[in-house]
Amino acid sequence: MSTLRTWFQRSTPTGLLLLGLLVGIGGSLGAILFHSLIFLSTFVFYGHNGSLNFITLLGEMPVWQRILVPTLGGLLVGIIFKLAKVSEAEGEGVPEVMEALAHKQGTIRPIVAPVKIITAAITLGSGGSAGREGPVIQIGSAIGSGIAQLFKLASTERRLLLAAGAAAAIGGTFGAPVAGVLFTIEILHHRPKLARTSVIILSSFVSSLCVVALIGHEGLRFISPSLPPLDITTIIGILLLSILSAFVALGFGKIFHLTQKAFRHISLPHLLKPALGGFAIGLIGLSLPYIHEPAAYPLMVDLLALSSLPLLLLSGLLLAKIVATSITLGSGGSGGIFAPLLLMGALTGSILGTLMYTLGFADLSLIPILVVVGMATVFAGAAHAPLTAAFITYEMTENILLLPLLLIACYIASSLSKRLNPHSLYSIRQDDEPL
Repeated sequence: MSTLRTWFQRSTPTGLLLLGLLVGIGGSLGAILFHSLIFLSTFVFYGHNGSLNFITLLGEMPVWQRILVPTLGGLLVGIIFKLAKVSEAEGEGVPEVMEALAHKQGTIRPIVAPVKIITAAITLGSGGSAGREGPVIQIGSAIGSGIAQLFKLASTERRLLLAAGAAAAIGGTFGAPVAGVLFTIEILHHRPKLARTSVIILSSFVSSLCVVALIGHEGLRFISPSLPPLDITTIIGILLLSILSAFVALGFGKIFHLTQKAFRHISLPHLLKPALGGFAIGLIGLSLPYIHEPAAYPLMVDLLALSSLPLLLLSGLLLAKIVATSITLGSGGSGGIFAPLLLMGALTGSILGTLMYTLGFADLSLIPILVVVGMATVFAGAAHAPLTAAFITYEMTENILLLPLLLIACYIASSLSKRLNPHSLYSIRQDDEPL
């Protein structure tokens, strides 16, 4: 072991590539374990095994149970955090990875990965309004950092393998290896020399391939709508959506951080705050059950498939998703913001497309295009990451013809959002920073 460790410590290109390969495999296994635990958690809390529509299943449950389940999930998460004493595993996950990369020399404690896997699986499986990508990125980063610590590598190599673990997590989870690489550059702000970037690329692609080979999961996939003629109506619709998405992203960021502050000032033991958040989620879910994580992906599929929904319902769903996600994560639940941002974007696009159709400015064929573009632009506005947003949406739809539209729209949304607020939703924020 000491000889092998010495060889890797020399940081030769071959050694780093082998470590990148190892991180890619480890990241894929972490992603598979995480998704399996979410499936198990959802079954334990709701009896949902995928054979029955989740919304239909909720409709058959008594009101008290629909409130109790997310409350109990929040309580379990609070107890685990209290016992494990791993505060960095709370919340979204990506800011903590950025903190480790920027200020902790690429070091993440080994205990973070298992605690994050368990608490995030409970939060999501019990119906919390959050996503999977933040936790899986933190899990992948912890695996990369752990491998670097195992071989006692220098801080530069620890940072490199941490970033490779984050890329592997995205590549394996979403089947989007290109977006995984871009994520490390745009959001984690890790820009190694070109030769070392190959380690991150290798990890991301290996993880994606391993997940497909082991469980046949190709990541999130949406049926791409047919592109309408690129006429003035389509151009105006996409430009308006880019601007609207920036304001939706800013609004979510404002509500999210205000909710975090509000929960910090509530006079309750810290371990009870996720339970309070879960109770609130249960109440909101009685009227709008689509806020629960197991219902998010099916709703996005429906928004693409259905030609039009009532504007009042769409607006209510958007507001409810913003508030519910802020409560889940602001109260100390464990989950990500990428999937909620996707849904917020899909709803924003559907709202605009339905409004344009109702006013007679566009036909129904424009709505699915705006739904897909909205997924990308709201994330771009929130994360200030236009390339990541455009490419991850392209990789999920596998329609190269959409990519130019996505890039233009994402750059507009990101630029406007950044001009209005220089802090992205992933920023390492201090309490006295402006929202």
